[in-house]
Amino acid sequence: MSTEIINISKQEGNNHLYLTDNEGHSGKDNITTNVKPGDTVTWKLVPNGGIDQIMGITAKQNSQDIFSADPAPVNPNDPASDWKGTVSKNAKGNESYSIAYKIGNESFVDDPELEVEDDG
Repeated sequence: MSTEIINISKQEGNNHLYLTDNEGHSGKDNITTNVKPGDTVTWKLVPNGGIDQIMGITAKQNSQDIFSADPAPVNPNDPASDWKGTVSKNAKGNESYSIAYKIGNESFVDDPELEVEDDG
């Protein structure tokens, strides 16, 4: 079991997400991070990255929920808190999920994906 880290910042010139992970994936709006059953996924706001707050991280409708512990803020009293979730030990396949976030007083949503690798 390991921790996968997804760093969140704002794209230059618009209000969409730019994501990078500790596996070397990066991209505008959407990347796929590979996880294994039992892994912890941590979403971190990049300091001065243009995103003020993560409002929620949820499975998209018609997508399986691969988390045994749903993503939640590490420090609920801190608007800029990291978020963490734990991948279920019997998770398989892909999950499309939504990240709701705030820039100033405006709310936005983007939809990256997690892919569960075979633990074998």
